Amino acid sequence: MSSSELRVVLVGCGGFARTYLPVYRALPGVRVVACIDTDVAAARALAGQLGADVASDDFSAATAATADYAVVSTPNFLHAAQAAELLRSGKHVLLQKPMTRTVAEAAELLAVQRGSGRRLGLYMSMLDFGLWWELREALRAHAPLGAITQISMRLGHTGGLAWSRQPENRWRFSREQTGGGAFIMLGVHYLHFARWLFGRRITRVLAQTANLHCGRIEGEDICQFQGELEGGSFVQMSVAWNSQGEHVALYGTEGSVVYLDNELLRVHGAKPWRTSHFDYATPGQWQTFGGVVPPALDAADNLYNQHRAFAEAIRAEQPLAVEATEGAWDLQVTEAVYGSAASGQWTEVRYV
Repeated sequence: MSSSELRVVLVGCGGFARTYLPVYRALPGVRVVACIDTDVAAARALAGQLGADVASDDFSAATAATADYAVVSTPNFLHAAQAAELLRSGKHVLLQKPMTRTVAEAAELLAVQRGSGRRLGLYMSMLDFGLWWELREALRAHAPLGAITQISMRLGHTGGLAWSRQPENRWRFSREQTGGGAFIMLGVHYLHFARWLFGRRITRVLAQTANLHCGRIEGEDICQFQGELEGGSFVQMSVAWNSQGEHVALYGTEGSVVYLDNELLRVHGAKPWRTSHFDYATPGQWQTFGGVVPPALDAADNLYNQHRAFAEAIRAEQPLAVEATEGAWDLQVTEAVYGSAASGQWTEVRYV
């Protein structure tokens, strides 16, 4: 497949998927052949943009299509069944996070994937950003921050407040359909990111959850936990559907990096440090860099774009950026977080 055109089926064409699926208008060596959504108007609109021959609200059209891989961007409760059917139909699958609602569902899906001989990957939009790849390379090559002592991360928006004011019910309101609440929807981004960045897994957590302001939502609208990474570094993580604000902060014995709200970067270190995103030239002092903005999610010319990376990995038969087993690990931490919040006790993460 090194030089062949890849044919793709898009399953789920509305909601947030509208921000990243337009990448397929210009993705090199890739052609969309079918767009599937329960809202047939959304499927037809995307098919018109991308030149797909098929637009349907019937999922069987996805499994029947002659295609190399499928992108699944549907609600959590559909992930396991839809991905399994697509794998059995002979297609590789790029699946929106979270992989499934539970560890048990993930284990069943992994068994189907192994039996199918096809590839199953997870779409993690944070990996679109070259800043993080440069940071990971630096941390592993010359440790500009010294030994990492603490990681602090927060991801919050007011979507839950907005949804709760609207008259119609949404699948995100249902604990059964999401697998939880704000944490399973948002926290998996940072669970994966921490492990990807340092190559170390979270070993135990102490968590709390609540629904403070989004009464129509069954799950939590806020969650926070403290924990530990392999090797002893501390972790703090919080997510919210009831307030704005995002940060990634890395603290080390010789320097620190703080990234605020996808725009502002602050660096402190013991020695100069340069990347394509910043030039830190004032050792011993904080230096602030504005306008450090992630690329658009549908930027086909971004070499780190995760749809592009998935297509290239499939074509070249190379490892995927995010393998399915990593999605299962994220769910194992997620279940530990929910278990700790229920018990009020430290909970060990059981990796299988």
